[in-house]
Amino acid sequence: MNIQLTDRVGDIVTGYPKTAEVFKEYRIDFCCGGNKSLLQVIQDQNIAEEDLLKSLAEAAIAPKFDGLNWSELSSSELIDYIIRTHHGYLKTLLPHLSEYVKKVARVHGPHHPELLQVDQWFEALKSDMEHHMEKEEGEAFPAVIDFEKDPTDVKRERLLRILNTLEQEHEGSGDLLRQIRGITKNYELPEDACTTFRLTYLKLEELEADMFQHIHLENNILFNRA
Repeated sequence: MNIQLTDRVGDIVTGYPKTAEVFKEYRIDFCCGGNKSLLQVIQDQNIAEEDLLKSLAEAAIAPKFDGLNWSELSSSELIDYIIRTHHGYLKTLLPHLSEYVKKVARVHGPHHPELLQVDQWFEALKSDMEHHMEKEEGEAFPAVIDFEKDPTDVKRERLLRILNTLEQEHEGSGDLLRQIRGITKNYELPEDACTTFRLTYLKLEELEADMFQHIHLENNILFNRA
């Protein structure tokens, strides 16, 4: 284990997947913000350097996430994993979670108006991700494989244009997740929260965690290869 302050946070998670949990705990964006150095995020967020490094060191010696070494997977294998695991998860979760968010906003919105905003932001996120996944599976992922098989300059320029657009969309999705977390005060439940209310916040947090890992695999490993 040899994590340096000059290392990019995205690279740290790639090399030591369990450190993702530490970055989540410290609210450090390792997916869209994966290009920042560890020192930069420590300074930007006024984090205690010694405590963070100790936590990262402990996480770095833990078993690899899912037993996989992401950087050793081929692009085809990584794409297959992303589609099966993360796209599959989103395609199942988003419609059901949309119903929960709308129900909670309708029932509890009069006393907790922030839920109305959560509903709007979640629907924007749902729409964005549904279109985003279609674009990845129909255009971006095939372009990645095609470029690896025949790496011409023309194909590389086309691929980079596609990936640049996707990374901008990732930024937008990340912003929506941060806004939802902010307005809910880190998913703090009020005293009158019913079972559906609690389940909705739990699923929103799970969605955020999955999205962070999902975007990390794409931005910092798959797309970075191009």
